[in-house]
Amino acid sequence: MAFIGRALRINLDTASTSTFDIPSPIRELYLGGRGLTAGLMYHFVPPDTAVRSPDNPLLLAPGVLAGTPAYATGGFVATTRSPLTGNLIHSWAVGDWGAALKRAGFDAIWVVGQATAWLYAVIDNGQAELYPANHLNGLDTQQINDALMAEHGADARVLTLGQAGEKMLPYAALVSEGRYLAEPAGTGMVMALKRLKAIVVRGTRMVKPADTANFLSSFKPITERIDRDPLATAIRDYGSSYYVDLAANHGAITGRNGQDPEPSVMPTTGDYAGEIYDRGCPRCPLPCYHDFATTNQPRPEIEAIVGFGARCGLQSPAAIIEANQRCLRYGLDPNATANAIAFLMECRQRELTRQYDLQWGDEAAILAAIDAIATKQGIGGLLSLGVYEMSQVFYGSDQFAPLANNLTISPLDPRAAQGWALHLATSSIGGDARGAMPWYEWLDTIPQWLKGNDDHQPSVVNGKPERLIWHERFVAGLDSAGICRRLAALAYQITPKELATILSADIGKSVSPTDLAKVGERIITVERLLALQWGHSDDLSTRWQQQPLTSGIAANQIPTLDTLLTKYYALHGWDSDGIPTNARLAELSIPEPDSRPWVTE
Repeated sequence: MAFIGRALRINLDTASTSTFDIPSPIRELYLGGRGLTAGLMYHFVPPDTAVRSPDNPLLLAPGVLAGTPAYATGGFVATTRSPLTGNLIHSWAVGDWGAALKRAGFDAIWVVGQATAWLYAVIDNGQAELYPANHLNGLDTQQINDALMAEHGADARVLTLGQAGEKMLPYAALVSEGRYLAEPAGTGMVMALKRLKAIVVRGTRMVKPADTANFLSSFKPITERIDRDPLATAIRDYGSSYYVDLAANHGAITGRNGQDPEPSVMPTTGDYAGEIYDRGCPRCPLPCYHDFATTNQPRPEIEAIVGFGARCGLQSPAAIIEANQRCLRYGLDPNATANAIAFLMECRQRELTRQYDLQWGDEAAILAAIDAIATKQGIGGLLSLGVYEMSQVFYGSDQFAPLANNLTISPLDPRAAQGWALHLATSSIGGDARGAMPWYEWLDTIPQWLKGNDDHQPSVVNGKPERLIWHERFVAGLDSAGICRRLAALAYQITPKELATILSADIGKSVSPTDLAKVGERIITVERLLALQWGHSDDLSTRWQQQPLTSGIAANQIPTLDTLLTKYYALHGWDSDGIPTNARLAELSIPEPDSRPWVTE
């Protein structure tokens, strides 16, 4: 059974919960997960809903496959209008919380309103209640997770905010099961504004696929590939940090907020090996999250390694590990945190401010800054604003603000890769690469189903719009189906055909790769419409769009956005300004923005 067909509504104005049926057209057009939340935002949320209004919903949804016997299907997506950007935001997390929600009998949660005091929700096999959460104030995300599991059972799954959420930070992050950050940030502050501290879920009713035998057998070739594929082995061993050295080989790791073609000390994949134990998702044959056995600290992902290492100048792997650990415990997005610190460092370097003594590579100052951000004390009061707000404070700093559409860019330098730059500039959520995850440019050899190696090198312009659109559609399909994007996109271990076969067995009707691509295109188009209604533009900050690096592997390169965008728009069926045409909307069964038939008052 692919769909439960039911969603939970949490209204914090009245401290009440209720259920509602998800309209069948929404389920059929968008499936689950990210598709479902994007569709609900487009069809049901009036465009003039203010970011900080209690009416701005927080939507949470696992994918269609969540709760089934399949591995790598337990994650979820959180969606809202972001206080960081004023635009659409999705935050993604892995783990088992999403599967628990589906097993509890819900395809999605819709949170609105604002409580008068902190509350937390408990969802237990279809029943939902709200409880006071004042006893959780001041605790970090791991402490809250442990406290709520002790109170509600070891089989409960906890999604929570930390101290950063309590302080209403714009880049406060949701944390699942005390371990998995929902990134990028933005959704955490919306949950905080509603004064909802946590959502505890217990779901014990396994979701049965329509064709269980074919469903389970369809995972067999994937599991066999994972056992023998070198890229799968590398991701299993190192997680996303495997890409650190690959990106450095193409000049994509730059120092001091992108000023230096290479950082003074290059962070490497091998610096984060050590004795580890798996913290991967249940039953996954490719466990790609790890903790260090000696310290129980999580091994940093690429955003923390490059962000705190290259961009902020930390030279000690131990310091980067500690910075990452503090972000997890406080509930801070590591990428947004590192970018904010690096940006203020450059403002200090350029003497746009003399108030703060924050120097490149100062380990004690950087760790203290993270603490200050989480409490909004001292320097944290400024840093907690985020890069966009800070760039409005210091005149001229917008030229080197690491932003795209007000969201801090992913840590790899877009000047080194044309496809990466195109994605950061066009992504509907802003400058984060998770929207389509086009990691292929950093690989020496790409998977066979990506059709040849001739145009995948980072500096090549030709073919990059086509490859980005392929990734957009595929990753949107993954998110809606509910299969882990790290397994299928970071490690490239699932093909579109295999995903379609899995969905067919689960739903009980034939789904082709073409059908799946159309669902992905529909989701991308709806997200584009949402982004445009809230002020999206396809560009990067001046440094990353107009100022080439002066030396190194990527010297003299800049993104050729004008050329790339012309082809990108045409391939999507959008007009020359990047606006989806009415003909394209009709083809995808999307109502025009002014005539959305399911919009409520």
